[in-house]
Amino acid sequence: MWLFIYMSKKPFLIRSFKIRQILPALLLIAVFGRTAYAEQSASAAVRQYRLWELILTPRQKQTEPLTMKVSAEFTGPAGARMSIPAFWDGRSSWCVRFTPLVPGQWTFSTVSSAADDAGLHGRKGTLDVKPAQGENPLNQHGGILRVSGNCRYLTYSDGTPFFWLGDTWWFCPSKFVPFDTSTLPGITSMYKCLIDKRREQCFSVVHMAFLGESGIEGDYTDLFNGKINPDYWDMVDRYINYANDAGIIPVIGMGFHSSLDKTTLEQMQTLWSYVLARYSAHSVTWLICGEYNQNNPPERVEKVLKLGQFIKDHDPYRRAMTVHPWALGHEKYQVWGQPWYDFTMVQGGHVKNGPSLKTYLDIYERPLSSPLLEGECTYEGIHGFSDLVVRHNAYKAINGGSFGFTYGAHGLWYPTQSEQDQKFKEWGAPIPWWKALELPGGQQMKHLRNFYESAGWWKLAPCNPDDVLRIEPPASNEWQRISVKAEQDRVLLVYIPDGQDPDFKVSLKTAAKNASYTVTLCDPRSGQTRPAGEIVASAPLPALPDRKDWLMILRKK
Repeated sequence: MWLFIYMSKKPFLIRSFKIRQILPALLLIAVFGRTAYAEQSASAAVRQYRLWELILTPRQKQTEPLTMKVSAEFTGPAGARMSIPAFWDGRSSWCVRFTPLVPGQWTFSTVSSAADDAGLHGRKGTLDVKPAQGENPLNQHGGILRVSGNCRYLTYSDGTPFFWLGDTWWFCPSKFVPFDTSTLPGITSMYKCLIDKRREQCFSVVHMAFLGESGIEGDYTDLFNGKINPDYWDMVDRYINYANDAGIIPVIGMGFHSSLDKTTLEQMQTLWSYVLARYSAHSVTWLICGEYNQNNPPERVEKVLKLGQFIKDHDPYRRAMTVHPWALGHEKYQVWGQPWYDFTMVQGGHVKNGPSLKTYLDIYERPLSSPLLEGECTYEGIHGFSDLVVRHNAYKAINGGSFGFTYGAHGLWYPTQSEQDQKFKEWGAPIPWWKALELPGGQQMKHLRNFYESAGWWKLAPCNPDDVLRIEPPASNEWQRISVKAEQDRVLLVYIPDGQDPDFKVSLKTAAKNASYTVTLCDPRSGQTRPAGEIVASAPLPALPDRKDWLMILRKK
């Protein structure tokens, strides 16, 4: 719905996304008439954590719209103040997108470098922001992510713990993941199909790198030359909005490793200035780029470090952000000491075992702590990796300190278009995207999230299993090493990999003498749980039904 508000005898537009509660403004117009409303404050009813949009149309022709400065200054309850940049829509107007983080009355005033243009400068209005509501967690809790008070995980805007369960679509948004068509007959939108499936499976994040035919080259590079393709950015809006409506946060990056060598810092700052103005009010966060330090060329690394600070400084919401690194063992950790680097994303890489449990524990326990996240490890289907390999490394990462896990599937990280599409075949036999979407590991990530949320995952801390468990016989190799995450001695999640010795036994070391625990046995393949009895003190845990991998949840009585 659109509403023309008359102020200073010149109309401008107000649009509210998702919540279009503009009845108060309509009633004012009905009562006073259109001209009688001149010089009054614009008023619109919106919701906390919902996107609200203000359209400004200039009275004068602007010859260099991309270089103009237009913003809105917002003042809210308890003296809250925010300066929100506007972006040019590529046609005839500027747009301010704003998401109020607290309810109450907000006022705004627009500011423009074209101070003599009353269509852009000096517009004033009021927002009546109602408290958050809705089943969508982004509407209920806010999708501007924050770092928790203990620096161990991320939260929604209101402080509710945020479980990061991500999928990886590096070539999105692009023609490889079309919004209005697909390469599979009967599917009218490939992108909607992907989002709808991952929403059903409780994913909360998708990684996007805007990759096109080759690296950073794409429609958005017009910005480097002072131009804009409005159809392209309107398309991107559709991708972001559909994900947000599904409760999913796009994690946005622009380009990958060596493709960044083709651009200057100034060009990337121009691009990101536009991205920040257009999308900072959405439920998104910033990945910056992929594998910024592959082979560690000093000029590219320095460029990305400076770009990270630029993004942090110009994001009006100062959300939690990170950058996607090269694989552990090759990364030089240049970014770890940067002040803008809010959470530590690691890439475990694509070898069967993934990083050792000790590697995760060492990162988690380092003195300059920040939330730890496994951002890329053993995608399903790469090198033939099965769902078992994905599960093994996902549970190990989380028990090692990661506050979630980023899944990936061969056939989706690059969306294989058909049975004949052989691109990236060096990573494994190509899998068409619609088959990759149905790989069992994706569904099993839902079970993983459900298990951890049932145990209050944000209260848990990783443990050295040798400190809390007596394991007989000890693991004969790294693959069979048990991992544990616990809330002191009250709740313990014990992941037991497959292939254990038939005489294998596990008992608690640290339990108080008279302590007793209920044991729940969780099947990471099916998601089924069942009571497995009770144990006291140092008695062995119940025997496993078979030699597959299992999760046990122990709760102190």
